[in-house]
Amino acid sequence: MEIRRLTPAPVCAFALVGVLSFLGCTKPPPQQPQEPEQPKQPETRKSVDLATARSRFVTKLKQRGPAPQQYQAIKPPAGVRVVEYESAGLKLKGWLSAEPRDGKQHPAVVFLHGGWAFDLPDWRDAAPFADAGFVLFMPMLRAENGNPGAYEGFFGEVDDAIAAGRFIASLPSVDSTRIFVAGHSVGAVLTVLVAMMPSPYKAGAALSGYLDMEAWVRVDQSERVVFDISDPEEVRLRNPLAFVPSLRIPLTLYSEPTMRSVNEPLADRARELRKDCKLVIVPGDHMTMVAPSVQKAIEQFRAFVGK
Repeated sequence: MEIRRLTPAPVCAFALVGVLSFLGCTKPPPQQPQEPEQPKQPETRKSVDLATARSRFVTKLKQRGPAPQQYQAIKPPAGVRVVEYESAGLKLKGWLSAEPRDGKQHPAVVFLHGGWAFDLPDWRDAAPFADAGFVLFMPMLRAENGNPGAYEGFFGEVDDAIAAGRFIASLPSVDSTRIFVAGHSVGAVLTVLVAMMPSPYKAGAALSGYLDMEAWVRVDQSERVVFDISDPEEVRLRNPLAFVPSLRIPLTLYSEPTMRSVNEPLADRARELRKDCKLVIVPGDHMTMVAPSVQKAIEQFRAFVGK
């Protein structure tokens, strides 16, 4: 994953990224031989899905604080409003596109921005969804842009992304059966993790995500990695590649050519498991691939709207 609008770390730092007689004088009748009881198979880490594994785990952070990217106070464009949604007791902010006032319910997209702070260019990246008739919600996650909570690096933020879907599903103008999730870069990794969890989402699109978190933490050991990488479980529960069997919704991975190597293994494993997941290669680099990928995701989500 490449970092959005940061004083960047090298590109390689983010772009490399299923169970344990008879009393008396009469001789008792002979008993039929019984099959020996089979020992219960221990529940292995691999047999536990992501939702179950996360429910049993509490992340231990080396430090607690805001997300590792500076931000500026910005005003939304005309017709866009700042709203509040709740996740794990936290009151978090987000931007919501103008809601149609035609008395009908419309499909919606939650778009998860790249990097660790939300900015106006992020909205511009996702705005075509609103232009295409989707109600668009872009959440700011815990510890971002002045939001409460501590940055957890791909853990609690997954809960926030799911909570954003529940929020938009509650809106009168939104059809709660036609809600989609998409994200770019950091947001793409979160999108894939969300696609492996129970959520309101019908399908997902991940744009240029570094999906091998084990490889990422070996390269990037900056303030962005606030969890103890010496604990394999801290890394595993943040790693989409470790939980491909947990995929619950159709998912498309959009990747530029240079990020194919960290997207294709997940798509290949999903295909082996007969999961609805495909890889689409889009020309460009980490940033220029966004616009064409959004257009493809619009077409992808429209195909679900009528179902």
